[in-house]
Amino acid sequence: MSNKYGVYGFRFLDTLNSSFYQLFAVGYQNITDSSYDWDGLKRKDGPLLLFQYTISGFGNIEIDGEVHQVDAGSAFMVEIPSNHRYYLPANSENWEFYFILLRPINIQKEWTELIKLIGKVPKIPEDSPPIIFLKSAFFAASKNQITDGFRASSIVYQFIMELFRYSTAYKKEKEIWPEKVIQAVRFLEEDYVSLQSLEELANRVELSKYHFTRLFKRTTGLSPMEYLTKVRMEKAVKLLRNTNLTIEEVARKIGYSNGSYFIKVFREWIGFSPGEFRLGKDLAYLNELRFD
Repeated sequence: MSNKYGVYGFRFLDTLNSSFYQLFAVGYQNITDSSYDWDGLKRKDGPLLLFQYTISGFGNIEIDGEVHQVDAGSAFMVEIPSNHRYYLPANSENWEFYFILLRPINIQKEWTELIKLIGKVPKIPEDSPPIIFLKSAFFAASKNQITDGFRASSIVYQFIMELFRYSTAYKKEKEIWPEKVIQAVRFLEEDYVSLQSLEELANRVELSKYHFTRLFKRTTGLSPMEYLTKVRMEKAVKLLRNTNLTIEEVARKIGYSNGSYFIKVFREWIGFSPGEFRLGKDLAYLNELRFD
């Protein structure tokens, strides 16, 4: 691992068990090993709050049965312990990210409110104030500049406040999404089984296929058919985890005419075949947090 990467943990007695905020760790990593796999129900270092932001490459996070691809410009926010699992899938060469771990003491209410505002897997520009601050916190840790609990407490508070400030802009951005995109997203999430083509979706929102595709991707970051596949994969994961349906039955339930094509798409998005995912759904590698 290059010297620019690292993980730094903090335990300050001067602000322990008081009204201060508790910084647990900050890190910057570039993962290339497929054994990178964290199960939020099996970790022993909680209770914690984790914010992780992708710089390059991508990883997957499964939250309550829904799989999300976390690529550059995306973050995820989870509580430890909780029903989640994040890992480097087989189809990803690397996952480069910054993260910050906090104790929930005194900050749980704000964390919960943030998730309501921006979601558990928000898109956040790399040049935005929260991410710039996250990078600066890691830099301070790497230079041994976080030397007491008071500085650590202020970092936690400022980072959460930067996220709140960003969330205000995020809400306004969602409110000004083009109405045609909002309509299309609604159709995709409600009719994912029956929708079969881009032309059908474009016709529903009364736009040309080419104009609609450009508008949708510019607004959401995904093409319409990528968004449809994302919705179907999230539904497939739930069915594989919670039912005994065969692979063919799952494929038909989410809108595919045969299992072989579903297997191909599932592997591309999730990193495993549906069968491998089902067999390994309760297995995970337990990694211990490493402090450099």
